[in-house]
Amino acid sequence: MGKPSQDYQPDPVTMVAYHRALAEHADSLKAYATRLLSDSIAAEDVTQDAFLALYRHLNQVPTAAFRPWLFRVARNLCLDQLRRRKFKLSLFRDLQKDEEQPFVPVDDDGIAPDEIAESREANAAIEKAIGELPLKFREAFLLCEVEGLSYEDAAAVMGCPVKTVSTRLFRARARFKSLVSRLIKV
Repeated sequence: MGKPSQDYQPDPVTMVAYHRALAEHADSLKAYATRLLSDSIAAEDVTQDAFLALYRHLNQVPTAAFRPWLFRVARNLCLDQLRRRKFKLSLFRDLQKDEEQPFVPVDDDGIAPDEIAESREANAAIEKAIGELPLKFREAFLLCEVEGLSYEDAAAVMGCPVKTVSTRLFRARARFKSLVSRLIKV
């Protein structure tokens, strides 16, 4: 199967499935990429590129496999960006991080200010702990714990055996628990 021709027009049923996948998975795909890259703008690009790749390969990807396929493509795009980043300077990344909040802001209607502050601190600690996990553990953690993928789907995304996902997830959970307990002083 080569590249689809420029004139390829998916059938209407496939296009409905594509638009459903876009509606259902765009936000979680962007959140996954944001946490891997620590950069929401780059994550938006990755998300768009993943959906563009899906559109180009609609005739090759079964509808039931859209979600793991999208996460696999997004993962590969993120890894490419992380490799390129090692050789580039990020001048404005730190300025951008201060303005971003990966979690939905806490609704402060009727909630005491100290509870809001504690909640924000906990969210920041959770994000920091996720960011401090080694990449291979962070991937397994994000795919299974945050995105809710099965071990089988995560293995397909990561290109490794299910047992490897299980092991990495076990280690990620242990490190995450340790990091969070260190960051949140109870």
